[in-house]
Amino acid sequence: MESFSSRKMMASAVALAVAITLHGCGGGGSPPAPPPPPGGKLHLPLREIAPGVNMPVISIGVGGLESKEAATIVANWMKLGGRGVDTAFVYKDQEVVAKAIKDAGMDRKDVFITSKIPGCFNASFFVEQDLKQLGTDYIDLLLIHSPVCNDDFQNCSALKWDCSATWVALESYLAVGKLKSIGVSNFKREHLEPLLAFAHVVPAVNQVQLNVLEHDDDTIAFSKAHNIIIEAYSPLGRGNHSGDIAGNKQIQHIASVYNVSTYQIAMRWLFQHGHIITFQSTSQAHQLADADIFGFNLTAGEMQMLDDLRDHPAAYIM
Repeated sequence: MESFSSRKMMASAVALAVAITLHGCGGGGSPPAPPPPPGGKLHLPLREIAPGVNMPVISIGVGGLESKEAATIVANWMKLGGRGVDTAFVYKDQEVVAKAIKDAGMDRKDVFITSKIPGCFNASFFVEQDLKQLGTDYIDLLLIHSPVCNDDFQNCSALKWDCSATWVALESYLAVGKLKSIGVSNFKREHLEPLLAFAHVVPAVNQVQLNVLEHDDDTIAFSKAHNIIIEAYSPLGRGNHSGDIAGNKQIQHIASVYNVSTYQIAMRWLFQHGHIITFQSTSQAHQLADADIFGFNLTAGEMQMLDDLRDHPAAYIM
């Protein structure tokens, strides 16, 4: 049994925000937005991630450097027709997200909310905090944010400690309907293997850092082999690494063929690989442009060309 006080748990989780990967940080400025789709509205398909649970294939993220703009991000996304919102306990913006959804006049059942608990410790405490902060009776998708197992942010593999107690707790919330689906984030093969050995419910989703220039092919293949859907965060790159998607000559060439942006090509590449996506932008124009990826199809040759652009494997920050 874990013996943290509530105050210590709250302080530790806030500190963990510094150590956990900031989902959705951009790669340093977006290219000019191409013309919007007809009607200026998004029409995003759904993907069944668990029995009876249908998730938009693209969600908007509110964590990272733009977290202070959460209300604007969510308001713009709702106006465009977006219905998936990705947040987390450590982002410290869940009350803001809940208010923005309410202010948009949305019924709870029409919005798909993804949230996260910090790691593999004190699961019940953090699930209850997520529910309370979001002002909801249920969360559509709840993820373990990172495979860390204590408030010192130590990797579970290094401690030879699995996430069994946390996963059992999430399964119990799933059984009573407070969570509609459960999954993980930043989990590599070494973290998934022990979890799958005892899990009664296979994670619906593994949310990992993934873009056309940076991807962990081993984790992706292992997840797919076990029917775990990959969700890409930072799909347009991250500051100081992930390469330069907007400036890549080969991506620019493919974008010119379809008269779209390099970011649309990067997003479409993910979609055609069967991944779901969470991305971040405060600008309504860029939200609309970057998610408008359903009017063209990349050829097999173009997909292979993009596959071969990988600079280096994704490095998850624990």
